[in-house]
Amino acid sequence: MKSTAEKLQLWEQRIRERIQTGMTIGEWCKKNGVSKSQYNYWNRRVREKQKTGEETSFADITPILSPDDAARQNPVFTSDFQIFFKSIRVTVPGSFNPAALAGLMKVLQEL
Repeated sequence: MKSTAEKLQLWEQRIRERIQTGMTIGEWCKKNGVSKSQYNYWNRRVREKQKTGEETSFADITPILSPDDAARQNPVFTSDFQIFFKSIRVTVPGSFNPAALAGLMKVLQEL
């Protein structure tokens, strides 16, 4: 019988693979002979492990200057900014929708 740590590692891999395939939870569960409740249980356990196991980290945020801003004596930064997460770079315009950004961050956390 596998230990809980081994099961967590196995389910981390399974969840990553499901996300990479683009399958819905229902499709993946049916294909792999797993109940949705079992998948959801392990998905919660994996997320809890990731939250408690992760250290707080900081990312560099580089302001983006337009050529006009750079030429001014008192430079004014645009409100555009970039988010670097793992190997992903996202440029967020000043007119971003906070709810959409929150949704994007949730998706990135699952990667």
